[in-house]
Amino acid sequence: MKKTIVSILAAVMLVCSMPFRSMAADGDLFPYPVPPEDLTMLHQRCNYLVDNFWKRCNFNTAFSSMEKLNNTFGDWTGFMPYATPDTVFMAIDNLLGKVKKSGPQTLKIARMAEGWLYSDTADFRSEELYLPFARAAANHKKIPADDRKYFAAQVKVMESSAPGAILPDLKFTKKDGTEGKLHDVNASSILIAFASDDCMDCRMEAVRLSANPDTDTLIKDGRIQVLYLFVADPKSEAWKERAASLPDNWIVGAMPDAKEYFRLTRFPTYCITDENHKVAVSNIAIDQILKAFNVMCR
Repeated sequence: MKKTIVSILAAVMLVCSMPFRSMAADGDLFPYPVPPEDLTMLHQRCNYLVDNFWKRCNFNTAFSSMEKLNNTFGDWTGFMPYATPDTVFMAIDNLLGKVKKSGPQTLKIARMAEGWLYSDTADFRSEELYLPFARAAANHKKIPADDRKYFAAQVKVMESSAPGAILPDLKFTKKDGTEGKLHDVNASSILIAFASDDCMDCRMEAVRLSANPDTDTLIKDGRIQVLYLFVADPKSEAWKERAASLPDNWIVGAMPDAKEYFRLTRFPTYCITDENHKVAVSNIAIDQILKAFNVMCR
């Protein structure tokens, strides 16, 4: 059976998980829960910690010390990578339920979650876990409109392009000026690259990708299609000049509204979908892509 990009990437990509944070010390908001001794498996102990973490928290006073609360929130998220998904999502819902009547508290919780789970500096970044917090802030009528709009934009991006999401039929302008559509792109897997016309890293990584013989092999076999999109005005000549240097067997276009659907904090950014345009991985590094391509061609 031929290897797929999704299965290969699962083996190639390193699992990034943060170490346990220290337990609460004297002067912290509240004593942290202690798992029973009969819970010996790592996931059992972490499930207990995630589920019972906030039970001793006095939410009437906790928000008066935001630095301590933020650090405590970070300690809680530190156990999440080792707990089971059902437990984690239930615990998130329970926490949001405790503050749902208060717009200011929900907003503060969402901002802490953004820092610990979504920001570029997050030790353990998970759009899937951050999404419930962003939704809560985006939909809360007691939160200022500008803040709701901010979180709503994040929700749109995550719902559109987070791993597991089916991408909408995104439209882009091809080199010849005609309209292209994502759902017209057919291959077992699709590598979508987002670039800026003035990005030197984009140029260098495009050369690495195009010079790699495995890329051509996989495209010829119909197992991979490269969709290279410039986040630029389709009428601009700059992206067209750059597009002219890219391989003819790539689909190249301009998509100025890409940031409405993808979290593009740097260029280039890569996303891989399956043949049904379901996102398999996002924000993957070029080295991981090339290693996966090499394994697929063995």
